Amino acid sequence: MIRINIRTIVLLALTTFLISCGNDCNCEEDWDQSIRYFSDDLVFHNDTCWVAVAAGRGIEPGPYLQGNGNDIWVECE
Repeated sequence: MIRINIRTIVLLALTTFLISCGNDCNCEEDWDQSIRYFSDDLVFHNDTCWVAVAAGRGIEPGPYLQGNGNDIWVECE
């Protein structure tokens, strides 16, 4: 029987996502709090390109869990 730790899955998914984002950070759209964003959407906000890792609306892109509870955006590098 194979046991998979949920932390391992999340870490693997986030790492894969960040690696795949590394070559595709072409942010042309400015972030708008009234738009509902979905996973893989790219926005430009505060001189930085951000990519959504989950769906959400009105959550300002910024460092993880800082400010208003950002948990859907990661910086696209």
